[in-house]
Amino acid sequence: MTQETVKLQIPFESLINAIANLPLKEKQLLWQKLDEEINKTEANLVEQDPYNWGSQGQPEGKPVKYIPGVGLTVVGGKDAPI
Repeated sequence: MTQETVKLQIPFESLINAIANLPLKEKQLLWQKLDEEINKTEANLVEQDPYNWGSQGQPEGKPVKYIPGVGLTVVGGKDAPI
């Protein structure tokens, strides 16, 4: 048996309404699948080539690190010295 792929365009608001009407168990399964997809996407972002800052190098500023699921955060908090 062959599988066929169908692409649908569903308005975001309609998707939200459909999710709101799911039973709890299906919402939890959807949450798990979305979390897996987010983690894969974030892992792919981290694996990309480092940014080329050019001949002057990276500008000065507060040190940051990337935390999957959170984003860039200032190392040492917002009060960290530059």
